[in-house]
Amino acid sequence: MTIRRVAMVVNGGKTQALELSDAIQKFLRERDIEVTDERPDLVVSLGGDGTMLRAAQVAHRADAPLVGINMGTLGYLTEVDAPEWREALETILDGKHHLDERMMLSCEVHVGDEVKSFVGLNEVLVERTTRHRLVRLTVNIDGESLAAFNADGVIVATPTGSTAYALSAGGPIVGPRAECLVVVPVSPHMIFSRPFVLASDVVIEIYVEGPDQEASLSLDGTEGCDIKTGDRVRVARHDRPLRLVRIGGPAFLDRLRTKLGLPA
Repeated sequence: MTIRRVAMVVNGGKTQALELSDAIQKFLRERDIEVTDERPDLVVSLGGDGTMLRAAQVAHRADAPLVGINMGTLGYLTEVDAPEWREALETILDGKHHLDERMMLSCEVHVGDEVKSFVGLNEVLVERTTRHRLVRLTVNIDGESLAAFNADGVIVATPTGSTAYALSAGGPIVGPRAECLVVVPVSPHMIFSRPFVLASDVVIEIYVEGPDQEASLSLDGTEGCDIKTGDRVRVARHDRPLRLVRIGGPAFLDRLRTKLGLPA
């Protein structure tokens, strides 16, 4: 893969990230590589996992590989620690890196006659908007009814997203190369409250039920929209994965042990 154009997604709230961005741009331009958001061959994220999720949107739209340089604490999704950025970029430019494919989610929201489309890496979340009132959500799998939940919300997560909000809500930890989707009810008002692990090719539909119900939809904690009674959310595996650059940083289990504080 020849890299001629690089896009950068930077956590503008971190002075160190902004300073490193300047250094990386100088490094790239000295090698006649253009820094641009137009048709990038590579996307570089400077920040923590939140910045990586924003960068994933950019990289997926451009169908470009994504590498994360960690400016946060753990940096679960990032590959490179900030002091090692130069060696990492040289490795990538020399073509000595590897690419991991991560499942993405395609989400359609049917609001009356209007259809809104979104894409996410970690999860789709449908949650209540009224503080003192649960929302009633009916979940169908491939057209068959699964359950109706009176709950704070429902999460549909990818294997990558299984260690994010879905884990906090009681979902299972899933290896990033697994082929599955995870449905996790959030604080359901019912005796049965277990998560569901489903095949990766199913279509999951979530309906807002009951009179005067309101909820909100978000993907990866950011973009989304408000929904109400009768609206339908359709979630499925996106037909194109995200490509993450891997150089030789900590593997999945190493990151997991560090994040969860597990004894080795």
